[in-house]
Amino acid sequence: MLASAVGLTPAFAAQARPARPGTGTGTAPAAAVCELLVGASGKPGGDARYKLHLGGFPANQAVRVDGPKTSFRATVNGKGQLDRQGMRHGAYTVTYKTAGSRQDVRVTCAAAPAEKTGSGQQGVKVSKVEVVVLTPPGTVIDCAKPTTAEFDGKITATGPGKVRFHWTFGTSSKPVSPGAADFAAGTTTQALLHVADVPARPNAATVSVYVTLHLPDQKMSARSGPVTFTCQK
Repeated sequence: MLASAVGLTPAFAAQARPARPGTGTGTAPAAAVCELLVGASGKPGGDARYKLHLGGFPANQAVRVDGPKTSFRATVNGKGQLDRQGMRHGAYTVTYKTAGSRQDVRVTCAAAPAEKTGSGQQGVKVSKVEVVVLTPPGTVIDCAKPTTAEFDGKITATGPGKVRFHWTFGTSSKPVSPGAADFAAGTTTQALLHVADVPARPNAATVSVYVTLHLPDQKMSARSGPVTFTCQK
């Protein structure tokens, strides 16, 4: 019994304690753990969303998960693991029956501290977004072949926090080159080099393109000026 508890954190050691008499629940194996981890955030300014991780369960074990405003049944994989994204913060328990037993085994999930995204304490505040054209105007190209145009996106924000972004090309609404800029405490500006692919346009005299930098969480965007290429004759 002493050896089986070595290496367990207090939260996980608590899972291995026998249930009180009359509760109808058994003792979870020492390897069976459940954690609520910080995951992808939900809507800007709303509650952060979390990932529920199960590990060390019997392979392909059917389980029932109960938590804040949710209760569902699932089956862990062949490695005894299960991940479920988009969970609320709070107390979760996992219940299952071992092979050949009618007694429930219950595991209490260890939870990460609650977080808020987009709040004054946790959120990052963007004060300015702009796009500068780097490709010299009037650059002569062979318009029968694809080429590229270069732009420099600039985000000024007060951190700490991450700012998600993506680009669009011309009138297209398809997101390209998504990423996230990580801001430290204080107000800083980060530059984001973007090289846009310009398709071939045979028989054209000039080719003019532009891009737009989008910050979806802040509902902000900035459009570049046009880059105009001269087609060689």
